[in-house]
Amino acid sequence: MKSKILQLKKLSKIILQLKKRKKKISLCHGVFDLLHPGHIQHFEQAKKNSDILIVSITTDKKVIKGPGRPYFSEKLRMHALSSLQVVDYVVSSNDKSAVNIIKSLKPDYYVKGSDYKNFQHDSTGKIKLETREVKKHGGKVLFTGGITFSSSNLINKEFFYNKDQNNFISRLKKNYSLKIILNSIDKLFNNIPLVLGDTIIDEYVFCSAVGKSGKESYMVLQEKNSEKFLGGVLPIAQNLAEVSRKVNLLTCLGSKNDNKKKISQELKKNIKLNFITKRGSTTIIKKRFIDQIDNTKLLGIYSLDNEHYSKKDETNLIRKFKSLIRNSDLITLSDYGHGFFTQNFIREIYKTKKFTAINAQVNSSSFGYHTITKYKKANLVLMNELELRHELRDKLSTRIELIKKLEKRIKCEFITITHGKTGATIYSCKNKKFFHVPAFARKVVDKVGAGDALFPILASCLKLKIPMDISLFIASISAAINAESYANKTSLNLVYFKKFIEHAIK
Repeated sequence: MKSKILQLKKLSKIILQLKKRKKKISLCHGVFDLLHPGHIQHFEQAKKNSDILIVSITTDKKVIKGPGRPYFSEKLRMHALSSLQVVDYVVSSNDKSAVNIIKSLKPDYYVKGSDYKNFQHDSTGKIKLETREVKKHGGKVLFTGGITFSSSNLINKEFFYNKDQNNFISRLKKNYSLKIILNSIDKLFNNIPLVLGDTIIDEYVFCSAVGKSGKESYMVLQEKNSEKFLGGVLPIAQNLAEVSRKVNLLTCLGSKNDNKKKISQELKKNIKLNFITKRGSTTIIKKRFIDQIDNTKLLGIYSLDNEHYSKKDETNLIRKFKSLIRNSDLITLSDYGHGFFTQNFIREIYKTKKFTAINAQVNSSSFGYHTITKYKKANLVLMNELELRHELRDKLSTRIELIKKLEKRIKCEFITITHGKTGATIYSCKNKKFFHVPAFARKVVDKVGAGDALFPILASCLKLKIPMDISLFIASISAAINAESYANKTSLNLVYFKKFIEHAIK
C-alpha cells in the first residue's frame, strides 16, 4: 500500500516510462477530506478511460475551506486513498491548484466531478487554470456523473458544527441558494464606505510567568517577543477594503509617536487615508501583556489622551468629513470614547442622511459615562450584550426585552447584539422581526478582531438591503475568520471568505 504513495519527482519518471508503453493516464485532484461513495464512483469512472489512475491531494497548509479544515491530515487522506484498489498512485500537491501536478505528469485525462462543469461556481479560478494546462499538453478534461455527496456537508453535520449551527444552516439553505448568498458578497463591491473613528495601535507583549518576586508581592514575567497591530478603525477599513472597490477613512493621529509610516505601509491600496493631527498628543497605543502558554491577557497599559479637541482641530475634522462624505455611500462610526466624536461633529453626520452604522463601545477608559444614547438616530446600532445591560442598567431581563427597551431610547432601523459564544441577534425596528445567528468561530485565538469584521460587513450588507439573515450570517462568518489570529494580525481575504461560506452551507 505504501508503494502507491510517491513524491512527485519519482512519480513523474514512472509515468514517463508508462507513456512510452502507450499507457493512458488519468488524474483526479482534490482535498478528499472524507472518502464517501461519490468519490469511489468518481474514481471508477475516471479509471474506465485509462490504464493508470493517479489521485493527487492538496496538502493541509494549502486547503482553503475555513477554520479546522481539512478535518483529516494529508497523511491520513493519502493513506485512505492508497487503500483503494482502483487507485494506482497517490501524490500530494503543495500548491492551491493542481497546475504543477499537471505540468509534471501531463495526464491524458484530467477528471473532475460534474459539479465543476460550470467554472463560474469556482470562486478560486483554479479549474480554469488547470483546464488550460491540461489542454496545453494535449490532454482532455472529463467530467464524471453519478451520485454526488459533499465531504464538507458530511463533516459539517457529523463532526464540525453543533446542533444550533446545523439547524441555522438548514433553514438558510431552504430560503436561499449558495449563488444568492455568494452574490450578496459580490454586491458589496459597489459600496464606498466612509470609516470614522480613532486610530489605535495594539501592541501585544508575549511573556512567560517566572513567579512571585522574592522580596515583594508581585508577579514577575519574562518578555519573549512583541508585535504591533493596526487597531481602532484601521482594521474596520481593512476588512471593508477586501469587499469594496474603495474605502474612505477619516481618523486621528497624535503629533507624537504617530505611527504614520506603519499605517501607510500596511493599509490596503484601495483605502484613502485622511486624518487630523491632535497636537500635543500621542497616537493611542494599547499595550497588552499575554501569557504565551494559554493566550491569557495578563495586563493592559494604555497611552491615550481623552481630552477634548481644540476648536481648530474640530473645525478641521468637520471640513474633511464634508469633503469625503460627498463621494461615500454609507458611514461606519466606531466611538471608543476617546473624544473623536464631538457634539458638533455628530450633528454634521446626521445632516448627511446617509446610511449610518454606529458602534459605541464601552472600555476601561470610558466605562460609566460613555453611552449609545448620545446618538439619537442611526440605521444600524451594534453593541455586545454586556454593553447593552450596562447601558440599560438591567441585569436580569432577557435579550429580547433589552433590545425592545433600547428601541424606545434611540431611533434606528436595525439593532444588533452580539453575545459571544452563542452568536448574535438582529432586530428590525420597522418590521418587528428578530433573527438569531449562532457563532461560527471554531478556534478563537483572540476576540479583539471579531467585531472589527462583523460590524462593517453587516453595515455594508444592510445598506444594500440584503436580507437580514443573510447579512448577519455573512458578517458572523467574517468575525469567525478574524478571531483566528491575534488582534487584527490578518484581515479578510475574499477568496478564503467565500470558500468558508461555500463549505459552511454545502
